Amino acid sequence: MIKKVRIFRWDNGLKTIEDYVCIEERFEVYIVYDEFEEFLAELPASPSQLRELGAGFVVCEGYEKAEKIADCWVEGKRIYVKVKDVYSDYPKSEPVIMHTPCGDPYKAKKGELLGEKTGNMKIYPELILKISSSMTQLADVWKKTGGTHWAALFDKEGNLLAFSEDIGRHNAVDKVVGYAVLRGLSLGELILASSGRMPYNMVKKAVNAGIPVVITKSPPTDKGVELAKKYGITLIGFARGKRFNVYSGEHRISFENGT
Repeated sequence: MIKKVRIFRWDNGLKTIEDYVCIEERFEVYIVYDEFEEFLAELPASPSQLRELGAGFVVCEGYEKAEKIADCWVEGKRIYVKVKDVYSDYPKSEPVIMHTPCGDPYKAKKGELLGEKTGNMKIYPELILKISSSMTQLADVWKKTGGTHWAALFDKEGNLLAFSEDIGRHNAVDKVVGYAVLRGLSLGELILASSGRMPYNMVKKAVNAGIPVVITKSPPTDKGVELAKKYGITLIGFARGKRFNVYSGEHRISFENGT
């Protein structure tokens, strides 16, 4: 995920040193039915956890629900995600071309919003603080390069189940969701932690995955908050130190033993 490059640094004089940078590669994601396959997206991504990236992307972007994912494999720069059922009427729309920041798709077909309102999982302030305190300690590549985003999945006891770093915040979330999908974990009982902002398209990933709680050290946008409220997601931002902001889904937080 990283490599050394020779750079010039000015620090009271010009110096030649070696520094770490993130590796970026492009991958194509295809959805596979019984009798045909279809291109979904071209993604710039860190070259790791590619099966997880494919499965998570298909679920988080609303192409299929988690229970429909049958298998995922990688062939060179192509990631194939097989689904269980055949859809003869699957829409053959043209790709949407996008020029977006690193980590967002260069080219992708528009997905759907397939989520339903999440369940009644309860959490405590102590759990939120426990998760937020462990966030930056996990990001080894970020410590070396400053060039990655990360995401993680925790259970309701605060145990780490999945972690990913990637050049894109979208990819990092897709990878941890894909990890859960490929291992049959119940996303409706898990907590998503992220280093990135939570605009509409990031909250949409949690909605489509059915994740009830999202914790980030960054802020959401107004559209992100609106979507989280619509689907009953507990959206927590600015989780830093001993503080956090609750933007939606406060009904899920029990303050009986909180501080």
